[in-house]
Amino acid sequence: MKKILYAEDEFTNRKIVEMVCRKLNIICILAEDGLQALELFRKEIPDLVILDQYMPGFNGDIVAEKIRRENDQIPMIAITSDDEAVTLLEKSGFNRVLVKPVKSRDYESLLNTYLE
Repeated sequence: MKKILYAEDEFTNRKIVEMVCRKLNIICILAEDGLQALELFRKEIPDLVILDQYMPGFNGDIVAEKIRRENDQIPMIAITSDDEAVTLLEKSGFNRVLVKPVKSRDYESLLNTYLE
């Protein structure tokens, strides 16, 4: 069974992704901040990482850079509410950057694309 790590400080957004994963029979590991995301990445070894940019602890770009030092193959997607952060996020090693709002069908499409 495929496994994703989703780090987002907004409870509602975490629940949306969790429900999409359940529907697609994907294990969803949830983190509330960047520090927890990095710990869970190392412990759980997911197939895909989705990170919000602005979180307590470490922002998504910092987490992505740390993950890339350990694993340069894992697909990573950034989610941000700040369209001016897109270039920074792309340089941080993300495969794709989405600007909020992101709909549940967008998540479903992403998961199907990156976890085939």
